[in-house]
Amino acid sequence: MTSLTPPGSDLDTILARTRHLLLDFDGPICSIFAGLPAATVADRLRKLFGDHAELPDDITRSADPLEVFAYAATVSTDLAAQVENEMTDLELAAVATAAPTPYVHEVVTACQNSGRSVAVVSNNSARAVHSYLTRHGLDDRISLVVARTNHDPALLKPSPHLITQAVDALDAEPDECTLVGDSVTDIEGARLASVQSIGYANEPGKREHFTAAGAGASINSLADLVLRLRARVANPEL
Repeated sequence: MTSLTPPGSDLDTILARTRHLLLDFDGPICSIFAGLPAATVADRLRKLFGDHAELPDDITRSADPLEVFAYAATVSTDLAAQVENEMTDLELAAVATAAPTPYVHEVVTACQNSGRSVAVVSNNSARAVHSYLTRHGLDDRISLVVARTNHDPALLKPSPHLITQAVDALDAEPDECTLVGDSVTDIEGARLASVQSIGYANEPGKREHFTAAGAGASINSLADLVLRLRARVANPEL
């Protein structure tokens, strides 16, 4: 077994070792809230709190539905379940107007042609992920989906739980797997699961945060992966 690729290692080296590419969903595959803004979803979720709790300022202002969900779990299990159910429904609605990430189909094809599998590992609802993949003709090209099916936010990234589930389901070694994610929580989860990571720096300033979190490499576009994946058949002995 080879050792985990250290932070800052060359992208080619990481991909040469990669037999299973794990893609985060919101970011690397699509912008799920392109047509139904995340801030609108977060507002809808906050309405479920009613008189259950006085929301802290950061949760009142948050445009991140997952942050609202995580706070709901500190109030009660029942509220967390309500919020998760509503969030799933809103994610399913958002799929209709989600914007595909440029070059994601080419990445999947390049993986298939170079002997690699592609899996999705996401904090978004598994139902929403499957719905999107079916709508965009990716459902039969993705080997595995491991995503949110539970109202316990502690199981979501940066926890390694979902990533480790994916590695086990693929019957793989952690260092044969690489997670591509657009958030620091993805990079932290990958490190905790002992898989390689590539930060998708789709906004200014992200690259520096990914490096600090321990990403092996960062890219600005999925196009950066396509030619390298085509050129390199997976060889975990490198």
